[in-house]
Amino acid sequence: MDKRPGFRKRIALELFRSIRRNRAKLHELRTLFWECTLRCNASCRHCGSDCHVSAGMKDMPVEDFLKVIDDITPHVNPNKVLVIFTGGEALVRKDIETCGMELYRRGYPWGIVSNGLLMTRERLDALLASGMHSATISLDGFEEAHNWLRRHPKSFENAVNAICMLAEEKEIVWDVVTCVNQKNFKDLKLFK
Repeated sequence: MDKRPGFRKRIALELFRSIRRNRAKLHELRTLFWECTLRCNASCRHCGSDCHVSAGMKDMPVEDFLKVIDDITPHVNPNKVLVIFTGGEALVRKDIETCGMELYRRGYPWGIVSNGLLMTRERLDALLASGMHSATISLDGFEEAHNWLRRHPKSFENAVNAICMLAEEKEIVWDVVTCVNQKNFKDLKLFK
């Protein structure tokens, strides 16, 4: 007795396999966000994250994150997957450069999303030396509106300083994100 599926079933199975292969091709991993900490040095009005100055749980150890990276590496082309550190505020972690260097060694480009409060020249140099490929800084309007939204009196000044430092760098991709709200909406045309 022949145990092979019938003709219709074989066609259906082959069609299913084909659809599954195409779906895998259509949805290649391109960006991987790692919320590397729940700690944050700001208390933004718009934040939907459960982040605080001191988080209720410890940060995921770099070694654990790298195990995840090593698990996905056989299934992706590392230089086509951008790993982005977010939070909370990614720069509150003292080991971001260590993790970034390990990603760089594995062939992954990486970047950060930051409010800019902790971005100093020394920190930026250390991040760049660790292979940082991209950075996103949040700037939510002019000084009054930005500081109001971020609930920090130096937030605007530090974000602008971070943006200026990034603008001086030739080897990094950077951008600025803005959270439009009732306080800064009227300034959008001026905020170019």
